[in-house]
Amino acid sequence: MAPLTLRHIGLHVRSIEEEVRFLSLLGAEVTAIGNMKRGRIAFVSLDGVLHHSFALFEDGSPVPSGDSQREKIGLDHVAMQTESREAVDEWAEKLTANGVSVKGPLTWGPDIGGAKESSGSYTIYFHDPNGICFEIFAEPMTVSVYREKTAQKEMHSATA
Repeated sequence: MAPLTLRHIGLHVRSIEEEVRFLSLLGAEVTAIGNMKRGRIAFVSLDGVLHHSFALFEDGSPVPSGDSQREKIGLDHVAMQTESREAVDEWAEKLTANGVSVKGPLTWGPDIGGAKESSGSYTIYFHDPNGICFEIFAEPMTVSVYREKTAQKEMHSATA
């Protein structure tokens, strides 16, 4: 079977305009806005190549806790990769300058509360107006590097 590739994320939002303003901080642009039986829908491209990275359904409400990572159902966060640690830092500066509260940057691993199996990526977190958590990261491990490091740790544990 051919492998699958993630191409877009559909979000329930209370206001298309509010979410588009937020996503525009990330460089996104609206491709189209239309109507469905359940309400308006917007298609938003993050890279300017694909028709849409996000489908926004204007039939939602904010996350009850204000933070999707605190919820026990549905979406935890939306992660977007950039090219380098410097680029992550630049995004943090831009978001902060635009009034968005940013957590990080941090490097994911057990030392900051992440799983020991984490990818080791350099990361920032922030929330959209609906309380959905977004992440921008760089330098995650590949599957082969992760497996190599895991095998090295297991060998070291066995000889210790």
